[in-house]
Amino acid sequence: MMDQFFDLKEQHPDTILFFRMGDFYELFHEDAEVAAEVLGLSLTSRDKNAEQPIPMAGFPWHGLEEHLRTMLRAGYKVTVAEQEEELREGAKLLERVATRVYTPGSLYEEGLLDADEQSLLAAVVLGGEGLGLSVIDASTGRAWASTHHGPDRFIRLQDDLQRWQPSELVLSPSDAGDEHMGRLFLLLEGTMISQHNLSPTKRDERLRDMLNVADLGHLDLDNAPLALSATGLAADYLATVHMRKDVPLQDVEMVEETGHLLLDQTTLRNLELTSTLAGEYDGSLLSSLNRCRTAMGRRLLKTWLLQPLADPTAIETRHKAVGTLARSARRLDGLRTSLKGIRDMERLATQLAYQRSNARDLVATAHALERMPAITQWCLDSQDALLMHLSKDLSSLGEMTSMIQATLADAPPLGLRDGGLLKSGVDEEVDELRAATGEGKAWFSNLERQLREELGIPSLKVKNNRQIGWFIEVTQSHLDKVPEDWRRKQQLTNGSRYTTEALVERDDLLLSADSKLKELEYRRFLELRAYCAQHATALAEIARRVAAIDVLQCFASVSRERQWTKPEMKGKNIIQLEDARHPVLEVQQGYVPNAVSINNKRTFLLITGPNMGGKSTYLRTVALVTILAQAGCFVPAKQAKIGIVDRIFTRVGASDDLKRGRSTFMMEMIEVAHILKRATSQSLLLLDEIGRGTSTFDGLSIAWSVTEDICSRIGARTLFATHYHQLIGLEGEVPGLCNVHVQVAQVDGQLRFLHTVADGPCDDSYGVQVAALAGLPRNVVERATDLLAFLEQQADGAKAGEQGTPQSRQLGQSSLMGYFAAAAMKADEEPQPTVPKHIEDLVEQLNAMQVDELTPRQALDALYGLKTTLEGGP
Repeated sequence: MMDQFFDLKEQHPDTILFFRMGDFYELFHEDAEVAAEVLGLSLTSRDKNAEQPIPMAGFPWHGLEEHLRTMLRAGYKVTVAEQEEELREGAKLLERVATRVYTPGSLYEEGLLDADEQSLLAAVVLGGEGLGLSVIDASTGRAWASTHHGPDRFIRLQDDLQRWQPSELVLSPSDAGDEHMGRLFLLLEGTMISQHNLSPTKRDERLRDMLNVADLGHLDLDNAPLALSATGLAADYLATVHMRKDVPLQDVEMVEETGHLLLDQTTLRNLELTSTLAGEYDGSLLSSLNRCRTAMGRRLLKTWLLQPLADPTAIETRHKAVGTLARSARRLDGLRTSLKGIRDMERLATQLAYQRSNARDLVATAHALERMPAITQWCLDSQDALLMHLSKDLSSLGEMTSMIQATLADAPPLGLRDGGLLKSGVDEEVDELRAATGEGKAWFSNLERQLREELGIPSLKVKNNRQIGWFIEVTQSHLDKVPEDWRRKQQLTNGSRYTTEALVERDDLLLSADSKLKELEYRRFLELRAYCAQHATALAEIARRVAAIDVLQCFASVSRERQWTKPEMKGKNIIQLEDARHPVLEVQQGYVPNAVSINNKRTFLLITGPNMGGKSTYLRTVALVTILAQAGCFVPAKQAKIGIVDRIFTRVGASDDLKRGRSTFMMEMIEVAHILKRATSQSLLLLDEIGRGTSTFDGLSIAWSVTEDICSRIGARTLFATHYHQLIGLEGEVPGLCNVHVQVAQVDGQLRFLHTVADGPCDDSYGVQVAALAGLPRNVVERATDLLAFLEQQADGAKAGEQGTPQSRQLGQSSLMGYFAAAAMKADEEPQPTVPKHIEDLVEQLNAMQVDELTPRQALDALYGLKTTLEGGP
């Protein structure tokens, strides 16, 4: 038996082996030790008296699914070896055969998957100056492919992988050793990296086999051989771990960068599209938007948010469908009612294609298909082109639906060999066997009544269990009444169990009939499933159409509920919003909407004002409204006119990357460099502070230069929130820059945040006042106020003294350059201010402090830091 284990382990060395022994799965050696720790199993040993006992752990067969989930989430692959039912000729032991390798990216079983999440397998193939990427959802058979060429191909691949977030990435051994891929692996902490060897020619051949086509021309991938190769590699890997000749794949969809609004991982995180910065679903845009009625709809909603469209015609088509549904409460409610309760048709189709469906799966499939005529009618009733297109052929599987409903019981058992699968009247032989078994069971009931009367034992029972079959149970007080020809089968503490020749004979007859009945029902079910499997592809197509209808009604529901508006997708550099609202925060009481005006003459909004004034929310609102509009949804605004955006980049906050020795400032500069290299004139840039974490002059110089580069070279629509008020003088000096500010009011010496944005600059960040609101000691705040006044006086003097200086004329066109020139001259020619160095440090810390971003713990640490600075004086 251990030889079988070692043989299987040698074939699957990188997996944990679940080895079936009777009603248990056993693990041995290192596998047992790992499982004991991960699954919480008791670690025992085999051959305890040997010099080196074999570590051993195990669990009952019915715990397989639960333990598979746990092992996969812990980052392990698992091979399951099942025990054959009969001995092979000449063998002394039942053979164990590996039936499946479970990996995070190869799952299609509903019990191993989260209903609303995709578990994706990605594959990458490198070639010269290009690479191919394929992504497959094994649970639905959907596949996507893309290619990247040029020196930035690995950066674009990184964006793709972080957007798709695959559970597993497979590469050839040679590609896995590439140094660029090695650096990329470090960023994919939640992704398992696997290797699979298959020659390039075989990859195309395998893909043709699985798609059942002679050539791959219909995929429109003629110019993307690396994408084809990656898809073939991924598909063959799936077939290998599934231990099948092929896997049920749908056609491969080519993902073109030009067809979608691109969002990199930094942007996805900062905008909290699918999870908050704390990693929570609640509070994300996805959670706020979700009104879907089906699991496949919820998954597609996430995809549409992560991959908004960039084609105005396609966007307008979705908007029209959403508007049509939103205008009619009757139609929208009817459609939502028809969609409610439909099981995950996409995954049911895949289960069917693998012929792994049980009877309940087929009943659920029929139930879902039964809803199709109503869904079709609601879509046709709308007279909307997209909805009518999506409803086409939804009712094409009516014959299959009728066959399932006519054949299977309404509530069949989960097990396929437990009987009770078929309705009465489906099979004459099944009905006869059911009658025979029913009569047989009635015979035992009659026997019990008869023996009670004859023997005078009112407590006598005729019962059955799997271990000993049918028996007669007599309590201890009546054992003296038991006939001599009864044979005792089992002694109990309070009585005994007996059998008789008649009982044994009846038991054998019943067992034979029952076994034959269950086998016959099982065979009839397999015939039905095989018939249905022929329609798995059609079922998957219906599921995709229903998912799209579900997302459109989701958009319509939230738009109607919150009175959102249909955006106009016009103009190249336009984002014109009236009373725009953050789609997640708008439900909060007292939320203040704002206007946004970006056009050809004002492409760059320089936003000034205090912390906690609402600058970050304003930035995020513009981005989220744009994403919703291009995803096909209405938007939270009174009016909206938006020009197509090709990419959104964000630089919002930063933190140390300790693993790679990068400071907060370095991380910020890396993000800015990424934006400047990849942004285009059609991009949308959100910059919330640039130049923090270094000296004031360094930071201001960088922010200034970045502003000039965006305005003069890139021309992207940009919102830049800053505390460098020196930059407000750039209005009129660089093309497209316009000052706006978040408004505040001072009432009785106290700040009141109005959360409104108006044109014009704000020349004060109110940093000291915000620090006071944060609870800094009064003496610290008062001293900071005095010091700030002193430093501002010094700065004003420097600016006054620089008028017309040669240095200002030499440094550039902007008169603001004099600010730097005069400060430099003053530092060289005049004695330094008498303000102590530690006080200067204190003021700089206060001005740089982002109070609204501090956690309570960070605020306390900051306070201690200020106190340390004060105590460290001369």
